[in-house]
Amino acid sequence: MSSRNNLTIQLLGPVTLLRDNIPIFIRGQRQRRFLASLALKPGQVISKEAIIEDSWDGEPPLTVSGQLQTSAWMIRTALTEAGLTRDALGSHDLGYELQVPSDRIDVFVFRDAVRSVRELHARGEHRTAAEQLDAALALWKGAALTDVTSTRLRMRGEALDRERMAAAELRALIDVGLGYYGEAIAQLSELVDRDPLREDLYVGLMKAYYGEGRQADAIQVFHRAKEILREQIGINPGARLREVMQAILRQDERLLGTPGTPLSGERVG
Repeated sequence: MSSRNNLTIQLLGPVTLLRDNIPIFIRGQRQRRFLASLALKPGQVISKEAIIEDSWDGEPPLTVSGQLQTSAWMIRTALTEAGLTRDALGSHDLGYELQVPSDRIDVFVFRDAVRSVRELHARGEHRTAAEQLDAALALWKGAALTDVTSTRLRMRGEALDRERMAAAELRALIDVGLGYYGEAIAQLSELVDRDPLREDLYVGLMKAYYGEGRQADAIQVFHRAKEILREQIGINPGARLREVMQAILRQDERLLGTPGTPLSGERVG
């Protein structure tokens, strides 16, 4: 993962420019909206219409063209304070383009890190996965785009927040692989309460209880999942949940092995 000192734009929290990890002040709600609209798609030309929609929430003033140019000028000034050139904000006939490498924007650094962590977790490299994911989660400084009030940008911020929640779920599953069963039980129990239809969370929680030596609690998790799935969406537990349940009942030593370890003797792959 890129060093945090290389970051120039933060969107995972307040919209902020950085230079050597020192925040650069961005004046005005409209300028923060303008910058966020571009930084979510670096290297792409964003139409003036899309920027106006994001910046004025669908209610632009009659002087919108001039105000858009003023916002662009103010952002260019801030970008130079962050150590970039004014050309980092490109102007085109149809719109504007932020010419900043994605590895200098925290959203994309976070996503790349999570992809890498999922691969590490799948290979059973839990310690490295935990260290990398902790560093990625540390990029967050609050809810994404937290100081932007545009309706469309708030929706994008909420989507980013869901990515953060998915990473927190992954972190809990990594704790199971590390043998930190108590921590995993606490986190996964909270996640299951929040999203009771997610079978993968029940699987992780069952494994954590089993690893903690609490076989009866692991079995209760299965029956809770079975009841909720039937009552709320009319389905039975999936194959993975049933497989883990059977492994617990026969006290299969492979249950807490690396992800993808076959439990029922069948060939995998």
